[in-house]
Order: sequence, then C-alpha cells, then structure tokens
Amino acid sequence: MRSHRIAALQLDEERLAADLAVSEDFAYNDSYADFVSTGLLRSTMLWNQTGDLAESSLGDYEGSARSTPHGEALSYVRELIGRCFRTEYLKYARFMRLAPGSVYVPHRDFLELKADMVRVHLPLQTDDRVFASEDNTVFRMRRGELWYLDATRTHSVGSFSDRDRVHIVCDFTADSLQQVLADDVLLRPDVPASNIAERPRLDEQGRQALLGLANVLDEHNYQEIQTLLIKQHFVSDISGDDVFTLLKEIAAGSGRADLLHRATAHEEYCMVRR
Repeated sequence: MRSHRIAALQLDEERLAADLAVSEDFAYNDSYADFVSTGLLRSTMLWNQTGDLAESSLGDYEGSARSTPHGEALSYVRELIGRCFRTEYLKYARFMRLAPGSVYVPHRDFLELKADMVRVHLPLQTDDRVFASEDNTVFRMRRGELWYLDATRTHSVGSFSDRDRVHIVCDFTADSLQQVLADDVLLRPDVPASNIAERPRLDEQGRQALLGLANVLDEHNYQEIQTLLIKQHFVSDISGDDVFTLLKEIAAGSGRADLLHRATAHEEYCMVRR
C-alpha cells in the first residue's frame, strides 16, 4: 500500500470543538455525489483558486490557493494547516463530512488533472467503525493522524459508524510529499498494524452467492446491489477493483445489456477517464 500515516498530532480539544461547532452552519455542497453509492458526502472549500465558495471542484491552475470565508471562520483548522504544511504548494483544502452508513464507489482521483498532486487527510472526527481502502487493503485513519493518500490508486471509504466522519482534505501540486510538509513535521511513514482491518477470505461459496444476485438484478435494485458489493469489500478479502468485476458479472448473468453497459461506463468514469 502506498498510502501511509505521516504523523500523529496532538489536537487542542477545546479549539477543535469550537471549530466543529462553527462548521455545523456551513453551506455544503454535494459535488462528489457521483462517488457515493449510498448515504451522503458533504463538502465545502476552505482554500481554492479564487477564495469563492462557489468553486467546488478541482482543476489545474498557477499560483497558491486563497482562503474562502469558511477557511477564515475556522481559526484552529487554519492554524493546523499553516503549522503542518508549506502552503505555497496548497491548491485545495476541503472540509468533508461523511454521513453515517455512507460508502464510496471505488475510484481513482486526479484523472482530469495534468499536474502531479499530493493529497493529505487529517481526521477531526471519526471512530474505528469508519474504514478507508487502497486496492485490497482496508485501514482506519484515526483522529488526529496525518495521512498521505495515494489517490491515483483504487480507493474507497465505508462508514459503519453512527455519526459523521469529518476530515480536512488538502491537495498540493508538488514533486513529493516531503516538499509540502513544514520543517517541524517529521516524516515517519508507517501503517500501524492496529490500523489495518482484518477481513476473512471470500470463499467460492460466498462468491457464488453474490453472483446469484443476477437472478434478481433489475433497474430498481441496481444501486442497492452495487452498495452491497462495496460493503462486502470492507468485510471480506476482495479489492476495490473486484467490486466492479463482480458487478459486471452479475449484470451479464442477469441478461440485462443495459445494466452491463451502466456498470461498464461507471467503471470507466471512476477508474479511467472523466
């Protein structure tokens, strides 16, 4: 796995609680809805090219990011970002809230961008029932841990929690992770064993049971079956890529050419080009 923990930060609980309270009243958007199979992912920009909250998607541009009104409103978060990173390389910083029970469709990011990007997550509110994945490794990013995420690899998120997961997500244009870290942030890349989720192997009987969903697949339950397969990724030893493989096999077995086309087109959008 290329993603890894950078460091564990000591958070100021009182100041963080104040910022989280302020963020409850933010204007959020659902610009990443294409990648949510079930549930809700809300995000808002803290830094972007223009400093305008209406600019909600990523793009290539020259120069450094500008703080938005929401970025200005979070004094402690702004201090954390300034303390951890060389902000001259920062292009985007987002405040992202994932609702309980939500799962991402496995996908790869930065497909539409020309520049090399470095992505870092800082979890502010989460628990051990929220998982991330890269390829066929499922792991936890714990509260206060600074994580490098290789978003060019197939990745996903699954929340089995009963409260929002809240992360700061920062994207930089840089040649390396080391280039964007502030001098006093020591890069000690590791993935603690306790952060890795243990998942049993999906045996042939289990695989055939999933493929048997072809007998009931239709346009009304397609989304639910896709969600079931993604959740299966987080509880058994199948990769994010296997989710689309199984979905296409189920669609093919159903005899529904339209649903097979839907799965194939969605896989291309998530994994190849958009």
